[in-house]
Amino acid sequence: MKNLLSIFLIVLIFFSCEKKTKNEEINLEATDSDKIEILNTINNVYGNIKVDSVNKPNFRIIKDQFVESARLGYFAKDSLILKSPVVYFDGMKNMLSNNSIDYLREWEIKGETKFFGDIAQHTSLYGVHFNTTDSLAEKGIINFQLVKINNNWKILSMIWQSEKKDLIVPDNYFD
Repeated sequence: MKNLLSIFLIVLIFFSCEKKTKNEEINLEATDSDKIEILNTINNVYGNIKVDSVNKPNFRIIKDQFVESARLGYFAKDSLILKSPVVYFDGMKNMLSNNSIDYLREWEIKGETKFFGDIAQHTSLYGVHFNTTDSLAEKGIINFQLVKINNNWKILSMIWQSEKKDLIVPDNYFD
């Protein structure tokens, strides 16, 4: 019985060490190139939501940042609206072509990314200028979920909520 217990403990210790070795081989933290690629993915969305006398949104580039089955969610009149990137950005394209919009720009004011292996969460405080640069038309938080597939970071989901009178992003949101 004592020998059986000793063998059990040796086997238990062996497999415990084996698991630690395998976990050490898994990339739990993103490399610098991962961080750069995620920021490029996010910036390709923000940077292409721009309308002025020279620029129009490049919806093909925007849509290319998402996985095929991605979902976008936002709140409108206290209801959650979910759409695919194709439906959402095609709707934006139609709205922009049917209205006279002189200026539109959306950008990240501040952001932070957290990683675990091949998944990442990027939280972004965003701002929007609409027909003027004198004041913000909208400000809020976007959460991007990203996945690394075939060594490329793509957006799996994106959900946002803009500020309103009774919902203001705190100054220390990223602390």
